[in-house]
Amino acid sequence: MWWVLLFVGIALGGLAVLAWVGLRLWRSARGLLDEVGVMADRAGELADLLAQVEVAASPGTVTRTMEDHGSEVPSDDAWPGTVESYADRGADAPGKKEP
Repeated sequence: MWWVLLFVGIALGGLAVLAWVGLRLWRSARGLLDEVGVMADRAGELADLLAQVEVAASPGTVTRTMEDHGSEVPSDDAWPGTVESYADRGADAPGKKEP
């Protein structure tokens, strides 16, 4: 008769552990779904902000049409970091020979 009580005790302990694990899993899943909802809201806000962005033409670029056939070269004068030719720098250019 003692073995019946042993199995009932093990079964009740197993049910308690199963209920505890299920409760923790439910709480974790609920928290995860809340975070996914917040992330979806943030993605919507980001999409709204990106829709408001207007891209301006870069300084110094030439607008081309189909008639241009790509023969014009855009000017690099307005871009930062543009390399100057040796003729523009004068006598201080390295390796430049004086005339």
